[in-house]
Amino acid sequence: MVLDPDAQIRQTIAYFFETFLRVGSACQTVKVFRKEGLCFPSRRLGGTTVFQPLTASSAMRVLNNPRYAGVYVYGRRRYRRAADGTKKIQRKHEYSEWLACIPNAHPGYISWEQHQQNLKLLATNGRGYELARVSPPREGVALLQGRAVCGRCGRHFRVRYVSRRGKREAWYVCDRANATLGWPNCQSIAGQAVDEAIGALVAERMTPAAVELALEIRREIEARHEEADQLRCRAIERAQIEADLAQRRFMLVDPSNRLVADTLEAEWNDKLRALAQAREERERGRQQDQLVVDDTIRQRLVVMTTDFKKLWNDPCTANRERKRLLAYIIEDATLIKLLREGITNIHVRFKGGKTETLTTRNPKSSAQQIKTPTTIVELVNKLLDDHIYSEIADILNQQGLRPGGSARPGRSSTRFTALRVAYLVHRYALRSRYERLRDRGMLTAAEAAARLCIHEATVIRWAEYGLITRHAYNAHAYLYEMPDSNQPAKHSSRWDPLVDRAAALKIAKESKSSDLIEAGVV
Repeated sequence: MVLDPDAQIRQTIAYFFETFLRVGSACQTVKVFRKEGLCFPSRRLGGTTVFQPLTASSAMRVLNNPRYAGVYVYGRRRYRRAADGTKKIQRKHEYSEWLACIPNAHPGYISWEQHQQNLKLLATNGRGYELARVSPPREGVALLQGRAVCGRCGRHFRVRYVSRRGKREAWYVCDRANATLGWPNCQSIAGQAVDEAIGALVAERMTPAAVELALEIRREIEARHEEADQLRCRAIERAQIEADLAQRRFMLVDPSNRLVADTLEAEWNDKLRALAQAREERERGRQQDQLVVDDTIRQRLVVMTTDFKKLWNDPCTANRERKRLLAYIIEDATLIKLLREGITNIHVRFKGGKTETLTTRNPKSSAQQIKTPTTIVELVNKLLDDHIYSEIADILNQQGLRPGGSARPGRSSTRFTALRVAYLVHRYALRSRYERLRDRGMLTAAEAAARLCIHEATVIRWAEYGLITRHAYNAHAYLYEMPDSNQPAKHSSRWDPLVDRAAALKIAKESKSSDLIEAGVV
């Protein structure tokens, strides 16, 4: 058995396996072929070969067929005859149950080890509902797709995408228990803050110093592999000695004695097969342990890590490529959302086994985004002692403060008004200015008129001229403060005008204050 003599067929099949190794999914391989306009060879019953679009079933059939790895197998399936005489497949056998499996029986497009790796990758992609789930990278924005683990139940998160305000958002949702047992979801975590923290961590880790450390580890691994290769060489030498000894025994036997000659010949053949197997194992081990990095590749690694942050943040870099880069660094990330603290803990586990914990702030909900900050509410509560609602609104606007509703799209120009301040007082159950003034002993116009034995209109006129002090509790109403001593008495405005009384009261207050100052100096 040899490879197809048609060069186009060989190149197409080789490109198929290279593409699968690069994208890590049979469906993605089909999409790549469709995007590039490539067709895949298919052999008809008559023996003719035609090129047609690649399908998912064809891709799975090729990936599961060990013949493309140069392996001869027998006993992969068990057949039985039905009552009508047709042959049906009863069940498929696992690799350990095959009757025969001979690697390198004929030329192949990939190695037997690569074929087994492809089967493991297909099995991993198909475990959509199991505990461990690492799916192939896709075009979504969620960086931890297939690598985010719930910190409560241990299951892998699902990725959900939501379109809000013309923007696509990613969410990590753990709803396995909801689907199977009807329990509430374990966690639902917004992906933007988590992805930004992971991206910053990866960009920070990829430094030239990290490359030097990786190269040092590679050199240590190479030394260990060299020791293992020496042990394989010793095994080959032992097998060679035993094969030579069996050969000498066979050559010394009398050819006419066929019973002894056949036994010695069979022993010689067994030793030769053992020698060939030892050589194949050494060659296979050397191919697996080939980790030599020359100076050119080393310089390219250093340059790549220097510009890695620029490459990572480049908008032209596809999300799929970011996830592939991430797969070489991070094994998984466990997410735990703490609602009371308003944070999410991210426990990152790297490929080498090292761990690191990150903390991110949980994004605010729509209601929390438009909620007035607590600092503004406290400031309003303090200003209510001396100002009315309209004055408080002017003070807040002058300080550049904005109400919570300004966070809505298209409402950034929203400002505080007297009505908005009144809503805050009512919403947060703040004591109104009227209550505060009443607690300080302020009287209404009727109460002040009864105490001074005058009419309410006279109280209002006296307050306008400053004979008594008034305090506004809204834009059009006042409460009145009664003086502790020298309360104004009722006079005839014709003989004692209010203007003269107000001027005399002002002079008396100024002289009193000056006397107090002089007394303090003395």
